[in-house]
Amino acid sequence: MFDSFSHDRRPRPRGCGDESGGGPGSGASVTLTAPGIASPNSSSPVADIQPTLTVTNAAASNGATPTYSFQVANDSGFGSLVVQISGVAQGSGQTSWEVSQPLANGSYFWRARADASGVAGPFSAAAQVAILSVGGGPGESIVLADDLLHESTVAIARQGGTFTSAGWRVDSNSDFLRYEVPTVESGYVQWENVGLTPQGIADSRMFFGMWDPTAGNFRTNAFRVNLQHAWPPDHNPPWIRLRWISQGRQEDGGYNFNAWDPGRVYTWRVEWGPDGEDELARVLLDGVEVIRLPYLHSYQPNVHYIELGIEERRESIINLVYRNFAVVRR
Repeated sequence: MFDSFSHDRRPRPRGCGDESGGGPGSGASVTLTAPGIASPNSSSPVADIQPTLTVTNAAASNGATPTYSFQVANDSGFGSLVVQISGVAQGSGQTSWEVSQPLANGSYFWRARADASGVAGPFSAAAQVAILSVGGGPGESIVLADDLLHESTVAIARQGGTFTSAGWRVDSNSDFLRYEVPTVESGYVQWENVGLTPQGIADSRMFFGMWDPTAGNFRTNAFRVNLQHAWPPDHNPPWIRLRWISQGRQEDGGYNFNAWDPGRVYTWRVEWGPDGEDELARVLLDGVEVIRLPYLHSYQPNVHYIELGIEERRESIINLVYRNFAVVRR
């Protein structure tokens, strides 16, 4: 759904602009230039789910003071509008609008135009803004972000899978994406999945893993972490299992849930780090804590690998789609 030009009467301009539509020659024929894009214009994600869009002001040939219309869309052709507004008052040199509704994680295009004396000017060039609602807390910083929506990845290694409009899809249980990040002793990983079903292939069941390649292979690693989906009836509950091995000390936790909807998007977050004088790992599913697992020794791999699907185990979940993956340090 999007706001219509006629119904959204609550623009939120930034700056002190003149009243719209007035000025010398108001009502006469006018030629307007296109606004210039100021910010944002990047595929690098921002954590602000209601970003502020800023243009340099347009010029009106008759001296009128324009108002501005903004559009945000899913595509560069603006055939799939997400939100739009008109009547934003002009600011001094630049005009800004804070998007009036929260945007979901993903990449968007935006543009603006000036309107004066009953004439709509040309749109600006299309600009990009990418939303990733992580890394916005006190002391948090995004270490890595990979939306997997544009037929590309920043992973250092990839085995198989297919890029789709919904994200990267696992086609076989040997498919995986591997990332390397500076050691994160306190932080979290977050990603979205679609395609989960209550029943699957017994030996295809790993969502995600972390390990240190300098400390041996995955199965025997002293810094091994994995989140596992156990398929019934081949396994007993819990159906979601977290194994946490830090400095060789193993802890296990689980969550007994299996009522998956294959058409629904699920958001996972795995957190770890100090909790008072102790260490704590947590798994959140759609923002709700489902596993809470204290552990004794801090997570300090020499080399920090993170994988979606796990190469060594060959237990990736077939037909599972991943997108909007991020690593955040605290």
